[in-house]
Amino acid sequence: MKKLIQIFAILFFVSTLSACMTTYNPVPQGYQGETATIDDTFRTMATSTGRFFYLSKVNGKDVNNAIRATNQATYGQGMVLSPVGFSRKVPAEEMTLTLVAQVHHAAPINYMFNSGTNYIVTGDVSFIPEAGQSYLVKGYLSSDFSSVWLVNNAGEQVSDAVVLKGDPDKSTAVIAKLVKGKVVLPEPPKTQATIKKQVAITTKSFDNPLFFLEQGLSAEAIIKKLGEPDHIRYIEKGFFNNKPEIQIFHFTDLGSVQMVKSPADGQFYSKLTYNVNSQEHYQFVDVVNQADGTETQILGKKFYNIGVYKEQYLDALANKLWQNKYTVDGRMLDGVAYYCKIIANAQTMRYQAMLKSLVADKDVPSKLRRHCKAAKKDIDKLKLATVEQFEFM
Repeated sequence: MKKLIQIFAILFFVSTLSACMTTYNPVPQGYQGETATIDDTFRTMATSTGRFFYLSKVNGKDVNNAIRATNQATYGQGMVLSPVGFSRKVPAEEMTLTLVAQVHHAAPINYMFNSGTNYIVTGDVSFIPEAGQSYLVKGYLSSDFSSVWLVNNAGEQVSDAVVLKGDPDKSTAVIAKLVKGKVVLPEPPKTQATIKKQVAITTKSFDNPLFFLEQGLSAEAIIKKLGEPDHIRYIEKGFFNNKPEIQIFHFTDLGSVQMVKSPADGQFYSKLTYNVNSQEHYQFVDVVNQADGTETQILGKKFYNIGVYKEQYLDALANKLWQNKYTVDGRMLDGVAYYCKIIANAQTMRYQAMLKSLVADKDVPSKLRRHCKAAKKDIDKLKLATVEQFEFM
């Protein structure tokens, strides 16, 4: 255990120190040949921890990657990890890639607090990228089986895998070996599931490609998989806000992808993916209409982060807002206040008359009036064309 913690501490120190050092660019300046793209990916496990699958070297030379970008984004945030991905061009020619899958924490002390679950596997694979294609680093980490490999944009394995079988903290499993053929992941342990009430709108996973998106993908990779987004919402940074710039890519009938700007190279990467819309209008409306105060608060926060842009869905939120304009339930008030912010983000004049009425009504709680006033101001600022108004009376 001590040995594995020492390895992680060294990796953390080196990756943090090297964030400011010059790294190798696989595509040299003036290169005229064909290229491909390789994206790192990650999976967040907690606010301070993530599992990262990344390219650390090309032909034995260190390259920028998601770990370095994440350390740069996380700097100064203590125990909070701010994960970002990384994408780079590589020549369409044979090369040796050093792939890594590892658990990564925001601070070195977390490796001690999480001893026994700081998994890591790394090794070299030979690979010939196809010109114009996009590839992702994928991986799996557990106590008795860990692996890392490359897949194409369709999710198909395209490289040998680096595999580590057995407990990574024992001497019998310290040597990673290359294997040919498809990676076969171990079956997950069978546990008794607890049924919980669902208040979120979802579609079946096999019907929605958002469920198969890996965290850390570049904007280019997202667009290749899903096409151009139907709507992009920008979340501006405040003057005293050190958080990275955010964009929300919304795809009608699929959902939205939150993109976070990487401080490493200025490109955008996916931080979180969401499933927003029901395939059937009535399911969304029923969930919104039947939600109590606690559920409305949950839905408000979720839909605000996701973004709602369809008129019939916005009408459902506006109706809930109007019906509960005099609420004394703190959670309901919080939820419908979020609905005001959602309406503002939708960038439509359809709800201006309703917002104006709410702002003018002194019996409406001050918190709700404040959010409605801010929403109306945001929409007025856009100088959008007048449309048919929502019938709120």
